[in-house]
Amino acid sequence: MIRIQEDKIIPEDLINEVRSREAGAIVTFFGTVRSRDETSENVIGLIYEAYEEMAIKKIKEIVDEAGKRYPIMDVSIIQRIGRVNLSEDSIGIAVSSEHRGDAFHACEYIIDQIKILPPIWKKEIYSSGEVWKSET
Repeated sequence: MIRIQEDKIIPEDLINEVRSREAGAIVTFFGTVRSRDETSENVIGLIYEAYEEMAIKKIKEIVDEAGKRYPIMDVSIIQRIGRVNLSEDSIGIAVSSEHRGDAFHACEYIIDQIKILPPIWKKEIYSSGEVWKSET
């Protein structure tokens, strides 16, 4: 399952999408809004926008490639759009596989690729203004 949504991510829903009797591991990643950016500017929130149809297509391609690289069973991804506040999750990824190593590697590959490939844009909101960032 790959979704782009404004609603908050419910971790249990994401995990249950990939749970199975055959899976010996489920690895999750949650990208969470933090209060400081790389320049130590005080972040008060983020706004995400996406070209949803193309973003979903690109994320599916990333998941397919992860499946070629690692013997994974299932993947579930939710990307938030709209306003995401401090300590909320902007993205959630769950990967199941027979063994933990494959799930860890696949999950890392997926998030690394999502940060550069799909048309998803992030605006950081500071107490002093707003800035569009080049990667999610």
